[in-house]
Amino acid sequence: MLAALTFVDAPPQSAAALASWFEKHLVATGRMRRPAYVTEGFSNQVMLGPPLDADLDQAELRELVGAARFRVLASLRAFMPPASDDRFLGAAIDGGRVRRAGDPALWEPCPREEDLLSDIVLSLFAADILSYREFHDAYLCVCKTCLRIDFDPSRSGRTGCPEHQPTATVNVMRRSRPPSL
Repeated sequence: MLAALTFVDAPPQSAAALASWFEKHLVATGRMRRPAYVTEGFSNQVMLGPPLDADLDQAELRELVGAARFRVLASLRAFMPPASDDRFLGAAIDGGRVRRAGDPALWEPCPREEDLLSDIVLSLFAADILSYREFHDAYLCVCKTCLRIDFDPSRSGRTGCPEHQPTATVNVMRRSRPPSL
């Protein structure tokens, strides 16, 4: 889950940064092999190296990472009530990007290097959501303005964040008994 949150909170802005994210969170942990390139539905393949050319494909990579991040966050927003659209969980299972771990109640991500970048990140979220569904159903918050993820709905609701949640005054009317005559 840390890998997925890291990706959406601080998206890698260069091929070297994305390659480092893969190495730290997925390759070193044995979750997947190091990809030579990344792609998203609309894009060409963007090479991750080696060798890494600092100027090569950087604009396309930033666009690709942005599109992947948006797809991931849109899937998480759709997952939240009232819609509770969990099709991305079924897609991760059917696509073989998650599998049961040793404990039957737990799931683990198993993305492949040829998967879309958004599917790789969604597999990380899917494994955690499938393992801890009740927690995510109750606490996952995604700001509808900035798409920031949080797990404390008491601070700003399920669809806001401290910066973008409108402050509204709510007047509560109390029912009382009419005065006795």
